[in-house]
Amino acid sequence: MSIAPSPIRLSLWGKVIISAILVVLGIWLFRSIGPAASPFVGAAITAYVFSPLIRWLAQRTRVSRAVWILALYFLVGVCVYVLLQVVGPKFTRQVHELQTQLPHILRAVQEQLATNQVVVLGGITVDLGPIERPALDLLSEFGRTVPEMVPHLFATAIESVVLFLTYLLVTFYFLLEGDTVIERGYRLIPELYRGEIRNLGHQIDQVLSGYIRGTLMLIPIMAVLTYIVLSILGVRYALVLGIATGVLEIIPLVGPWSAALIAMSVALFQATTPFGWNNAVFAGVIGVIYFVLRMSEDNFIIPYVVGHAVHLHPVLVLFAILAGGALGGPFGLFISIPTVAVVRIVLRYIYRKLVDAPEPPVDAPPAVAVVAPPVPKETPPAPAA
Repeated sequence: MSIAPSPIRLSLWGKVIISAILVVLGIWLFRSIGPAASPFVGAAITAYVFSPLIRWLAQRTRVSRAVWILALYFLVGVCVYVLLQVVGPKFTRQVHELQTQLPHILRAVQEQLATNQVVVLGGITVDLGPIERPALDLLSEFGRTVPEMVPHLFATAIESVVLFLTYLLVTFYFLLEGDTVIERGYRLIPELYRGEIRNLGHQIDQVLSGYIRGTLMLIPIMAVLTYIVLSILGVRYALVLGIATGVLEIIPLVGPWSAALIAMSVALFQATTPFGWNNAVFAGVIGVIYFVLRMSEDNFIIPYVVGHAVHLHPVLVLFAILAGGALGGPFGLFISIPTVAVVRIVLRYIYRKLVDAPEPPVDAPPAVAVVAPPVPKETPPAPAA
């Protein structure tokens, strides 16, 4: 007796269990490979930012995407080279000076703590009370290890070069074939639901593109503005502080105020101050300037650069930042806000499914007007003879 072959069919719970196992294994693998995943994640973000530009150029000029990708690499390389030639020497000198002065500042604070537990900041005497010996030992150890961390950077240079080359190569392939991969992913969805999932993907794309591209534009804007203001006031290490302020823009809410505290700390220990101010007043002025820049950013720059793609309550923003930092470190801080915004869109979609709410209109391709050919007029019959 022969048995007809039959394909394996999974039950609903079987599909759910297998999907959950695959998700857990994927998360475990991503967290296990650690730094090895950083060039791939960075390449995905870079390709996502520049893919619309490459796509537009290829469609407009009928030139291969590979050619435009190589042209983009060349242009970015030239810009980086010019920037390093102009800004690099000054930035390196200020970093070296800051690195040299930091142990002396820590040693001065340690000596004041060890003698009378009193710290003098900009003419203001602060009595810290009795300080336990372990705290002094910890401060001493930190001041001693700061210069020793520099040789470790050379040990990781080769690894950094390998990761950077991997990043460039993966970015090239993502830019070249990213659209094809996404389209293949949509084709895996049953055709009956493909339009609805495309609409959900379009909503997510709007949030991510508005936030990521806008945030990356904020970095140079805030770095340049901060550097100009700090240079006018004569703050030491203005270039380093300006670049640090721009980079910290990627950490929402917390990053800008952290940059302000760093600049105020430098002003407190600066030897010379403008207009005869003492260091405390100078640090206060720097804090006010950062506050004004922050308010200007929130009210004038962000609405036009970032847009209103992400609408999250400040409490939810703080929770996202803390959770992102705890789960993913510095990279988790960067992706915390867009991740929460995307999760909110997905949860809204799931909620509509649970309560059987009507779906929003699905984006459809533009209708093409079809002009019907003219109908020929009927020829009247010839009169009978």
